[in-house]
Amino acid sequence: MTLAVSRVLSRRVFCALPLIAAGTPSRAEPERTAPVWPRRPVRLVTRPADGVRNDAMARTLAAALSRRWRQPVLVDYRPGGDGTASVETFLAAHDDHALLLGSTGVWTTLHLTHDNLPFDPERDLVPLAPVVQDYIAIAVAPALGLATLGEVIDAAHRNPGKLTWSSSLHAPYLAFLAFLKAVQAEFRFAPCRNPLGAAADLAEGRVDLAFLTLPPTIGATQPGRIRLVAVTSTERAPSALDVPTVVEAGFPALAMQSGYSLFGPRDMPVPLRARIADDVAAAVRDPVVAQRLALMGYRPQLGSPAAFQALLQRERAHWSELAHASYATTAAQ
Repeated sequence: MTLAVSRVLSRRVFCALPLIAAGTPSRAEPERTAPVWPRRPVRLVTRPADGVRNDAMARTLAAALSRRWRQPVLVDYRPGGDGTASVETFLAAHDDHALLLGSTGVWTTLHLTHDNLPFDPERDLVPLAPVVQDYIAIAVAPALGLATLGEVIDAAHRNPGKLTWSSSLHAPYLAFLAFLKAVQAEFRFAPCRNPLGAAADLAEGRVDLAFLTLPPTIGATQPGRIRLVAVTSTERAPSALDVPTVVEAGFPALAMQSGYSLFGPRDMPVPLRARIADDVAAAVRDPVVAQRLALMGYRPQLGSPAAFQALLQRERAHWSELAHASYATTAAQ
């Protein structure tokens, strides 16, 4: 081969190299083309808290996620409608950088206690990750002089229809309706404004019994303004270890779980759902974050996206069956 021919071939090979490289994807290319999230600040849309501890929980989660995502995470409080306003605001945003922080009841029971929801939680919301377990307490007015849940039910039997009870329109409402039918007790229902308002109603004798989320009401029990007779979880609450569970009190039918969870829009890509779930789990596992949540009265929750969605589906089916049975019984009377 002459020197001239050699130089021509060399130039052709050299010029072809960029074309060969462009036609053969490198292993790093998917990383370069994969979408980056978050690209800007993230909003946590949530219902305004019923007490300072709830506010602190939302802010603690936001700060922990902000550190992981290297973007500001802002808590956006939306009042009204027993939590429905926050869901409507979240869905109306159509923003892939907005997430919903709500009670599990948003997905499992909200549709059962509202006749005309402008959205379908099961269709429009994707469960991403559990965040914390909350605790629900059954409290009574001190003026009644009753110390246990059993004594409360006995008093209701002696005075049918005279005692009043209050709760939010979620799982506690459905559970207590079914429970009252099972024990053949009559109470008059008074809708719950919020846990702090219900605590004041108890203390001032306007309501005899109420279901209260535990963290924001612990302070109300200190001066003896209200009396906690049971918690509805299957284990005692860390912030109220002297209060028995409903199982220990002899009424296991009242056992239920409560908590706050993170939801996304229905069109959120599956890989992003998994990424957010992993980040939330890592955030609440952090020892400093977990300790802060525990001091507020919450227990960090962990679970894979698949396990979490399966749990909510079981809960939704359970409460739907309970509600339909309860309403059918009421209609037949």
